[in-house]
Amino acid sequence: MKIQAILDTKGSEKVFTITASATLTELVNQVANKNIGALLVTNASGDVTGIISERDVVRQCSKSMDFDNITVGEIMTKDVVTAHPDDDMNVAMDMMVTKKIRHLPVLSEGTIHGLITVRDLIYAMREADKEELHKLVSYLQESISEHA
Repeated sequence: MKIQAILDTKGSEKVFTITASATLTELVNQVANKNIGALLVTNASGDVTGIISERDVVRQCSKSMDFDNITVGEIMTKDVVTAHPDDDMNVAMDMMVTKKIRHLPVLSEGTIHGLITVRDLIYAMREADKEELHKLVSYLQESISEHA
């Protein structure tokens, strides 16, 4: 299954972004209001310059930092691991496991197509398994009917 199929099922219009100059307070408010776990960090041109997740924020909490004076750009992950819409789901899973990440931006030629999560991959795997099981049952039923 291709990543684009996962985005088609999930809906890729739900990618939220933030700028590097936003404060952590602004980030926390946006994450809480939208009930999301990560935001892509973009510049004025819409280019992805980083990613920031709830884990990044929790690390700052442990340091007792002033969220009104720390910016997203100071703590974001700058080396963003990305996937392409045409990549196979297994490639995405391997990247996420190897890099120990839970959110994977999907880009093509610099354009954001979506953001997939570990949960999205698990759901896609379950749906693929259901489809395979349905095909197997149909095949067995046809075989039984032919021999009856």
